[in-house]
Amino acid sequence: MRLVFRRAAEKALDRIQADRRGQILTRLKELAAEPTSRGADVKPLSGATSLRLRVGDYRVLFSVDDAEGTLTVELIRTRGDVYKR
Repeated sequence: MRLVFRRAAEKALDRIQADRRGQILTRLKELAAEPTSRGADVKPLSGATSLRLRVGDYRVLFSVDDAEGTLTVELIRTRGDVYKR
């Protein structure tokens, strides 16, 4: 599965500390490689088609398109900010 970042997610990732950025990227690559084994840190958002990945204090909102074979990272923010859309 191909990993795609929206512009907002790219900008947020650039601002995150290198060690935490590495953890987020590692987890996203694992999800892209094996999207069916999501684990306990991935949950669907209520009222939305997006999924939420928890990595420490950060939340990564993403969607999976099986038809196109893409995992699209929509937003990366801290726990307190991610749900304020």
